[in-house]
Amino acid sequence: MRTTRSQYGRRRSRKRWLRVSRTVVVLLLISGAYVVGRESKLAKSTAAASTSTSIPLRSTGAGFYLAIGGSSSLGIQPDGIPSDDAERTKTGYANDVVKLERSQRHLELGLTQIGCLATRIKYLTVDPASNSCYKLPTTQLTTAVDFLRSHHGVAGIVSVDLGFNDIRYCLWEIPINAQCVPDGLAGVVEGLPTVLKDLKDAAGPRVAIVGLTYYDPFLAFYLDGSTGPARATQSLDYITQLNALLVRDYTLAAIPIANEPAVFNSHDHTPISLANVGTVPANVFAICADTWMCVGSPFGPDDHPNNVGYMLIARSIVAALPKPWNIAVVK
Repeated sequence: MRTTRSQYGRRRSRKRWLRVSRTVVVLLLISGAYVVGRESKLAKSTAAASTSTSIPLRSTGAGFYLAIGGSSSLGIQPDGIPSDDAERTKTGYANDVVKLERSQRHLELGLTQIGCLATRIKYLTVDPASNSCYKLPTTQLTTAVDFLRSHHGVAGIVSVDLGFNDIRYCLWEIPINAQCVPDGLAGVVEGLPTVLKDLKDAAGPRVAIVGLTYYDPFLAFYLDGSTGPARATQSLDYITQLNALLVRDYTLAAIPIANEPAVFNSHDHTPISLANVGTVPANVFAICADTWMCVGSPFGPDDHPNNVGYMLIARSIVAALPKPWNIAVVK
């Protein structure tokens, strides 16, 4: 599955990022040690999730995993082709969740991905005609509801990866378009409760729904000259506002939450000194190590996770799930 840059709506200035790409090799060399600390943090932040009500499986141990959302729910990563800079992969977080459940819980999950590039919450509710992947009267939400109803007696997992695209385009602009952020957040407030209610009404008694919160890929702007740190701080403030709305709605709907900010160290400002680079905050380091944001042309900058980043998201999902799918610590 491919898409053009115009469809993605990226707002980039590649020339200013070329110097950043030289830092990536250094960052990746030490990222392995840093991930250990993040796993410990994830285990602590999701300890309460393991106390959730168990959902029994049939003796076969089989079930489904329905991934709802935008491009990350499809495992999209850049492919380095200038005219076609996006490729659906089999190394996304949904694929990783299936692998983790199989390897550590010996539970087989059939994966169904119904996401669509650039999906906003309003595309599932008040403005379905804007979603290019579906033709009315079918939408991503009606597709999810139909799937859940047809699998009502089957145990399964549903991940909801919605909200980021509602403000993503505002944050790509230079400077950040602060005027468009409130409209995007208003769309989350208006539409997400409807989405969650419809999903819960359609889901069978042995289905666990998990909601995703978001890391801030735009922390990478920290490296963009003298104005970069202020722009990174501004983006983190908006992503934090978005996450607060998501947490509120998921909590009200009694839906467990995958804590992406924790595994990406979004609020860790501990300085890290890198040879030939200088000192950067831990959250900036994590974005450069686990996404394509600090990579120069032709692969970046791109706000999608790389393979390591997708696995981190998968770990946050399985840690948030109730039994039998809960995996607090990945071995």
